[in-house]
Amino acid sequence: MPPAMPPHSCAGIWTENDPDACRSGRTPPGVTPAAPSRHGIPLALTALLSGVLASVFLKLAEGLASAEAIAMRAMAVMALLALILGLRYRHGIRGPLGRHGAMRAGVDALAGLTFALAVFRLPLATLATIHATLPLVTTALSALVLREPMRRITWAALATGFVGVALILQPGGAVSAPGLVLAVISTLAYAARDIVTRAMPTAADPLKSVFLSSMLIGVIALVLARNTVWSTPAPRDLGLIAISTLGFLGANTLILFAFRRASVATIAPLRYSSILWALFFDAAIWGVYPNAAGWAGIGLIVAAGLALFLPGSRTLGTPGAAT
Repeated sequence: MPPAMPPHSCAGIWTENDPDACRSGRTPPGVTPAAPSRHGIPLALTALLSGVLASVFLKLAEGLASAEAIAMRAMAVMALLALILGLRYRHGIRGPLGRHGAMRAGVDALAGLTFALAVFRLPLATLATIHATLPLVTTALSALVLREPMRRITWAALATGFVGVALILQPGGAVSAPGLVLAVISTLAYAARDIVTRAMPTAADPLKSVFLSSMLIGVIALVLARNTVWSTPAPRDLGLIAISTLGFLGANTLILFAFRRASVATIAPLRYSSILWALFFDAAIWGVYPNAAGWAGIGLIVAAGLALFLPGSRTLGTPGAAT
């Protein structure tokens, strides 16, 4: 599962201390923008690499059925999060889940489950590139659902990005059709999750939402694996699932720290580094390379995504919105 990155807006970076800081450009109390930005970039790059590694090690657990591997990782994530939440509770950190937190968990579970299933059916580079359209999809949903204004360059970027997706999907090609459907569903669900996340109050505990999401993923994966003959996992597969679990938690934790140290406009374009990592691991481990149409699609999606962050491409954020 890719790390939970806020949608393309300033919402949630400094809004807790100063809701109008994003739009006005002023520095909120207690925040020094120059130095933290330098630390946010390496944290974000590490988070994105961790997310790709989580998928790599999950995919390498070939001795397990896909639903079995997903269920095992979800249970491991739940166990670690339960420990973290217990320690936080003992130290008096007891934020509520809330209605929006529960809604976020449900959408995130759909996104995470379909993404994990797609990992077993698609080259990682194809999956990563489709998910690189997340800023584009979130931008489109923000315009439709939140009525956020956009300019012509943004609409042009959206059209370019979706042409890139069409080139990657290549109807009738050798790529798994069910895998592509799962990838598209997960991208749409992640975009919807980002929209719901922006409606969460600042007092809500995001870890509780992640815990509930992991529980839902685990339960559904167990249902999907009900006809699977479970066997004792080999030590190698257990190790791969453990590393995938750490990569998943590392990705989602580090990205939160990164967004506390740099703006969305600084970090969000770094999402495209995951495509480079996925291309590398596809080639190094599975010997898979994109064809000419795939390379063209990757280029269009990256160009379209980067265009979203050009000055004046759209109006930034909604003051006071929470992530």
